Amino acid sequence: MNYTELATDVTERLVSQIETNPDGTWSMPWHRTPHVLDVRNAATDKPYRGVNVIALASTSIERDYPTSLYATYRQWASLDAQVRRGEKAAQVIRWVTPKKPDTGSDNAETINGRRLVPVVFSVFNAAQIDGWTPPTAATPGIDVDDKAERFISAARADIDHGHNHAAYLPGPDRIELPAVDQFHSTEALYATTLHELVHWTGHHSRINRDLTGRFGDDAYAAEELIAELGAAIACTSLGIAPEPRADHAHYLAHWLRILNADPKALFATTSKAQAAIDHLAGYQTAGHAEAVAS
Repeated sequence: MNYTELATDVTERLVSQIETNPDGTWSMPWHRTPHVLDVRNAATDKPYRGVNVIALASTSIERDYPTSLYATYRQWASLDAQVRRGEKAAQVIRWVTPKKPDTGSDNAETINGRRLVPVVFSVFNAAQIDGWTPPTAATPGIDVDDKAERFISAARADIDHGHNHAAYLPGPDRIELPAVDQFHSTEALYATTLHELVHWTGHHSRINRDLTGRFGDDAYAAEELIAELGAAIACTSLGIAPEPRADHAHYLAHWLRILNADPKALFATTSKAQAAIDHLAGYQTAGHAEAVAS
């Protein structure tokens, strides 16, 4: 499977999961399966990044895996574990320096000043393994709110509570949110705040995220998809269950049209969502940044 085939496959699976909506509501699949975005490498305990998170989360949902731990065949072997015969691998990508200047030029991207190309490789879920017992999952502590507050406040964004809406205003460079006691849950408060904080990273003084060239008239909806993906990844990293916004029913139909029209749009938006989270992680102390963006 090459990069284009993987992009098409992941996008088609995500679209199918969005359209299924078994609970009768419009929501992204990770809102219906708590913690599925906490996708980690079983050998290193490092979280997967970018579109690999979406690809592996979709696989976990589709195959009903009880865990989101993955590793390559060799990594499982290094843990004295064995992939069961006949198990089907999941595909993810790694960005590498091309061996030849013209290698993979159609899919090359410049990341942190380096020209990189995607390479597809295979991983297996812990549910496909014999001879290995997963570590006991840590129970989220009562400091979840504190972690989220530290992560958000480190950016020093202008956040003003007390409004009857949630929005990022590029002109005054300000985030406006309802009063804290207006949110129905802690998860809703932080999911909404992080959603708007991802929008905040796109300001010209920060990432300067311009989507008009790639998405044209769909730039606004694409920006909302980036904020949704970024908030979901950040919430999961901070130990908070991602929670859908009330306006997602409107955006989901638009997102489906974008994803169906261009399978690589999911990879592009997820890459930009990861860049936003990396930018926010840069404001943290070294130790906290490693926990969120390693």
